[in-house]
Amino acid sequence: MKHAVIYIPGLGDARVSGQLLAIKTWNWYGVHAELFQKNWIDGERFEPKFLRLLSRIDELVEQGYAVSIVAVSAGASAAINAYAARPDTIHSVVCIAGEINGRDRMHPSVYQKNPAFRDSMHMIEASLPRITPAMRRRILSRRGALDISVTAKDSILPGAINQVVPTMGHAITIATQILFGAPSFIQFIKHLPARNVDSI
Repeated sequence: MKHAVIYIPGLGDARVSGQLLAIKTWNWYGVHAELFQKNWIDGERFEPKFLRLLSRIDELVEQGYAVSIVAVSAGASAAINAYAARPDTIHSVVCIAGEINGRDRMHPSVYQKNPAFRDSMHMIEASLPRITPAMRRRILSRRGALDISVTAKDSILPGAINQVVPTMGHAITIATQILFGAPSFIQFIKHLPARNVDSI
């Protein structure tokens, strides 16, 4: 089984050169890795961005890949929404310091600056109930020991594999995980059985 991993960054993704360098190292571990830039702040609504993501997932599946998503911070909301929309084709999801449950705790100014993120967080309310127990076992959610930007309550997904990593701070957790945490979360991805073996 050949694996493709789509990486979705969080807010402030106008500059992703450092993240791009990090995900290029994932190819060392036997996966095809690529970045899907949301450009959260550009004013475009979430739906067209989301449709482009689903289209790319479909293209990779047609090429014979088992497609997984690794998403950080705000990108986790898009990953969960995509998983709900493509439950039979997405192989797994990895969320790092992921904003999953904090829709009503987000400061209004964040949504004002990033309307696509607001839309994604509204969509996730309908997506989460569609993530079945079997699907949740294919989700790995990692959070730092202390993160005041995205709290544990915002990142924990019942039924998923929820892990705490020994880092303090939002940006540090993301940076260390996409580089040094990659071998272990890619191992998680690769050790899961093919989707047609699962019963959802």
